[in-house]
Amino acid sequence: MAYRAASIANELLDLAGQNDRKLTQIEIQKLVYFVHGWHLAYRDSPLIGELFEPWKYGPVVRSLYDSFKKFGSDPITEKATSWQTNSEGAIIEVTPAILSNDDDSDDYAVALTREVWRKYGMLAPFELVDVTHRADGPWAKAYYAKQTYITNEAISEYFKTLIPQA
Repeated sequence: MAYRAASIANELLDLAGQNDRKLTQIEIQKLVYFVHGWHLAYRDSPLIGELFEPWKYGPVVRSLYDSFKKFGSDPITEKATSWQTNSEGAIIEVTPAILSNDDDSDDYAVALTREVWRKYGMLAPFELVDVTHRADGPWAKAYYAKQTYITNEAISEYFKTLIPQA
């Protein structure tokens, strides 16, 4: 199941709040990227149904940027929302989330997001940028080649090299 980037971001914002931490746009983008990358490495399928763009300071999902751009470089103080049409045709505001119900994929997505938070959640913004800007990484290759998007294949290949070997 592919999620919206906002669903993963909102889960990360919850985890940050539980740890008395505030996240900025740059941090949330990197953390969502890490969740997606690790999922690609372990499951060979995209967790997020949106593509990452190679921006100057790292991978960015445009819809996520648009959701949080009003915060600029300040901490994000509210979850991402979007507008949808309900069954009666009325337009309603929704807060995308990982459902975490009886669906195994939801449970996995929540567990993976928590693991990424545990590993990367306390890194400073410049440290997160350093991790995404490694010369052999998918962001650097796409950015310097002036590609519009970072391919899921490139992200998957890179994160697979990070899996500890037994």
